[in-house]
Amino acid sequence: MRRIPTYIPGLDSQIAGGPPEGSMILVRGEPGTGKTILVLQSIYSAALQGEPGIYFTFDETPQNLAWYSATFGWNIGALQQEKRFYIYYLSESEYERFRPERVDTLKQRLEYIIKSTGAKRVAIDSMTTISHYLVNALGLSTELQLRSAILPVVKALNDLAKSLNILLYLVIHPSDPGAPVYEALSDGVFDLVYYKDIGGITQRGLRITKLRSTKHPLDIIGVWVGKEGLELETL
Repeated sequence: MRRIPTYIPGLDSQIAGGPPEGSMILVRGEPGTGKTILVLQSIYSAALQGEPGIYFTFDETPQNLAWYSATFGWNIGALQQEKRFYIYYLSESEYERFRPERVDTLKQRLEYIIKSTGAKRVAIDSMTTISHYLVNALGLSTELQLRSAILPVVKALNDLAKSLNILLYLVIHPSDPGAPVYEALSDGVFDLVYYKDIGGITQRGLRITKLRSTKHPLDIIGVWVGKEGLELETL
């Protein structure tokens, strides 16, 4: 089984070298826990190795992401010029593509973009934006209705990961009403959390809730955000 390293220091050694090729990984966490850093760092680090990656964002403009990344010394702009790092800002006009009745069009468009760039890892940040959009656009009033609406979208994304053999990150907030669907269909679930250590001090941590075909730690792993990005405690 071929694996795709995340390139997050301290993580791959604890998950047999990385998630299996074709995995869809759910990255979930409260604001400030490190979700965006994790996926940006993974794509950036892979791009440095010559592997193109794509970051689809609903919430941050490419300019803001480049500024944010520069705080860790990541020169995303240079990699964009070299066509190894792509940022696609999805404005509200693009949300329509995620409606369940347009899922085939969505899949075709994403497949075209991924193939044309040669990307091997892709992030969508955040799918919670789409969950709330569908609630409002479709007039959904119950979680069951939302889950039914989001199910074909998540299935299409999972199929895309498998057919193209990519590592696909989906980022969500824990309160996302579609979370049970994302979690059930994902191959892996990385929960970024706040927890109190033995001294009672609040720390960041990563709980690998699920990772198919992989032996992984069950306890929370300590996470640090330093000058060069995110790093995990090694056990």
